[in-house]
Amino acid sequence: MNKQLGIGIITLTIVVSYWCNPITIGAQSVTAPPTAGASAAADGTGTPSGSGAQGTNSNSGGVVSAGEHPSLPGAQAPASLLGMTLSKATSDFGAPEQVFPVRGTQAWQDDVVFYYPDHSYLFWFRDRVWQVRVDRRFSGSILGLTMGDTRAQVDDILGAPFHEGQQSEIYILPDQGYPVRARLFFTEDKLSDLYVYRGDF
Repeated sequence: MNKQLGIGIITLTIVVSYWCNPITIGAQSVTAPPTAGASAAADGTGTPSGSGAQGTNSNSGGVVSAGEHPSLPGAQAPASLLGMTLSKATSDFGAPEQVFPVRGTQAWQDDVVFYYPDHSYLFWFRDRVWQVRVDRRFSGSILGLTMGDTRAQVDDILGAPFHEGQQSEIYILPDQGYPVRARLFFTEDKLSDLYVYRGDF
């Protein structure tokens, strides 16, 4: 059997299994982040339409430092992961710790999400990564930031935001042949969730 076909069948089997059954880790259920299946908003800002700061993954396992595990997604420049293929992701990072679906408001917004033990996530559209996330438990540095940084600290590093909301800010990142955006969510003025995504989705 063709190796890529085999990987595709295994992935599809895992996804269908997770789609049809509740996802649990120990005694806790997993709630996928609402923005995961969202496309860029129609307002032209390239904003995922969900409220990503509210989405959590309740895995309470120990914190894994991206610096200690350079083979995990969180240790990479997030924009470099956009467009990554399934075969490249499994070759570079191995199997994810969890695979789960996230439903969008429309069928074309549905995503498959790979979750890794450094608290990073890869969001798939068809067979390529379109969005990367790290949640509040991520202990490494990403875009020069660390979780818990204040809005003022973030603005010092990334500059003025392209769009500012009550709970989140959007920044324009260097173009990769397509627009790239970062959406950062804040809880009590401290960075708690970070997404880097293709702004043309």
